[in-house]
Amino acid sequence: MKKYILLAIVLLLLAFGFYLHKPPIDLDTLKAQYTDEYSHFIELIGLDVHYKKKGQGMPVILIHGTSASLNTWEQWEEELSKKYTTYSIDMQGGGLTTPPSDNIYSIASYLNLIDAFVLELGIDSFYLAGNSLGGHTAWAYAANSPLADRVKKLVLVDPSGFVDPKREKPMVFQMAQFDFLLNNSEKLNTSPFVEKSLKEVFYNEELVTPERIKQYDDLGLRPGNREAFFLKVRQMEYGTTEDLEKISCPTLILWGENDEWIPLSLAEIFRTYIPNNELIVYPECGHIPMEEKAEESAEDVMQFFAK
Repeated sequence: MKKYILLAIVLLLLAFGFYLHKPPIDLDTLKAQYTDEYSHFIELIGLDVHYKKKGQGMPVILIHGTSASLNTWEQWEEELSKKYTTYSIDMQGGGLTTPPSDNIYSIASYLNLIDAFVLELGIDSFYLAGNSLGGHTAWAYAANSPLADRVKKLVLVDPSGFVDPKREKPMVFQMAQFDFLLNNSEKLNTSPFVEKSLKEVFYNEELVTPERIKQYDDLGLRPGNREAFFLKVRQMEYGTTEDLEKISCPTLILWGENDEWIPLSLAEIFRTYIPNNELIVYPECGHIPMEEKAEESAEDVMQFFAK
């Protein structure tokens, strides 16, 4: 029954989406609005990669989640860059970085991009942080990259990689399984989906402002990014506890107590299998503490780095 209800909702939203058809926003327009003096572009593994570099000191590399961009780290960058050099990266099919021509969005492909980034910029050692899919990417990197020994500390913010079989996937993730939506993704008006998803990932819906919705929606309208989201969801992978056991660097785990997308119960897996870790839970907080509890979480990270 739930599947048919979801299908009915999808069909209604699809009809509404085509009625309010949104074409892609051209890259030059997005660059004019969403780059600044800290922005750089670099050619890596066949992609034109957008990243921001800010501050001085020990490098900190920041990896965003499935439907986000490097802008999710803006408030952390403001604080961390006072003592460290922050590098936030738009990953494949996110923000202003080129979607890959082979349409591959595997964990291995994300690790390849980070490897190429680290080598190109000559970063010999760094701290690594990631949220959601970026969290899975970060812990997989610390476990399996040939450059893993360069990661000196790891921060996982509501990381993915494991699921609670009792919990349904978010509606927008279920929708990604419909072929007709994938095939028409670059025509679909995404605004209703963006607003609904943001209200799910924030505990405090007052933070889901028109400005925040517009930023997420605009960057999702980069040519190729809507299709990329569908493909990312379809290609999501599970991790293994054996990989968690390989992580040798100190690890800080941050989690929103009210995360509707990746429940707090899954934190126990990371706590159990990562050898050297600590967990901080934020009450009245959802899936993205670096935005919802920005000041508090940034301070916790700074203290962790300073140890």
